[in-house]
Amino acid sequence: MGIFDLFKPNVERLQEKKNVKGLIKALRHKDWHVRREAAEALGKIGDKRAVEPLIHALKDEDSGVRRRAVGALIKIGDERAVEPLIQALKDEDEFVRRVAANALGEIGEPAVEPLIQALKDEDRYVRRGAASALGEIGDERAVEPLIHALKDEDSDVREGAAWALGRIGDKRAVEPLIQALKDEYGSVREEAAWALVKIGEPAVEPLIHTLRDEDSEVRRRAAWALVKIGEPAVEPLTQALKDEAWYVRRDAAVALGEIKDKRAAEPLIHALKDEDSDVRVEAAEALRKIGDERAVEPLIQALKDEDEFVRERATRALGEIGEPAVEPLIQALKDKNSSVRFGAAWALGEIGDERAVEPLIQALKDEDWFVRRVAANALGKMGWKPGDDTSKGSSRSSCKDRR
Repeated sequence: MGIFDLFKPNVERLQEKKNVKGLIKALRHKDWHVRREAAEALGKIGDKRAVEPLIHALKDEDSGVRRRAVGALIKIGDERAVEPLIQALKDEDEFVRRVAANALGEIGEPAVEPLIQALKDEDRYVRRGAASALGEIGDERAVEPLIHALKDEDSDVREGAAWALGRIGDKRAVEPLIQALKDEYGSVREEAAWALVKIGEPAVEPLIHTLRDEDSEVRRRAAWALVKIGEPAVEPLTQALKDEAWYVRRDAAVALGEIKDKRAAEPLIHALKDEDSDVRVEAAEALRKIGDERAVEPLIQALKDEDEFVRERATRALGEIGEPAVEPLIQALKDKNSSVRFGAAWALGEIGDERAVEPLIQALKDEDWFVRRVAANALGKMGWKPGDDTSKGSSRSSCKDRR
């Protein structure tokens, strides 16, 4: 035991003086607290003389020392650390592995080729860390190896490869990532969908084609990705409203409603007459979310749809579009179909226009008890109470006060 081991060095003082040699000695101290502090201090100083000692510290028996050694190597950024850091991806401590991957990403270009080779390592942690680091670096040389890694036997590696491909954003990855939407692990499917969103417009047409997949989960992921991509997907999705497969038309309508781009209003209005009721339902719902006044008359017509769910969505849409729908909805209170009448009463209550007060009072006499109930609720929302004299304008004032 040397005299250096008998006394604890003042690491803080050594750092202040930028005494690199003293800190390197402290990396070998018997006290792990000292070794941790020394590694951290060397990183803050950033002197390249510390690279080799820090690399040696990657094998320290204390995981905290190993973590700080990795952190210090990140700050120094010397390419001599690449291979040792790749070996550190095998560390038994998960945090060391994660920090080592981040370190390789920080080193950047010099680490690309070794990391590509590491994607073939027998250790799954190394492959996973290599994929993560390559994503951080973003070098296009990694695209093909990462695409191959999407078929790795380990799900964590596949997930990491999908994430990395999304970070790089190369269109070559689109088809392989779409195939990854079928992965048996949900985390891989989710990361693949996110990656397609990040790639953006080049992924739109393949994703729309994927809406025809026989697997409903794959279709759902594809539709979600199209929504997240947003504006670039609008025109292709409007074309998909004409697809021969009803579920493609339905999913396209859903996606357009989530994107809320008014360019989709006219195609969705046309979809209100689709032969499939599910498509009509989602078209009405999408028009509700978009809120375009051009949809008022077509939605009024949809109040007469043979399918009760279409009528329900149409009334909701009219209720949210607001004032332009008031007069047609008042007329709909006299519809021969009770479902249309109660839908109209609900929508008028949502809009809250005073013109609807008297017609809703008349609807309190409707033969259908549910229509009467909905009309009463609508009037309540508008501030009307039984006994109010509408001819003296009390209901008008209460409606105005409410607004």
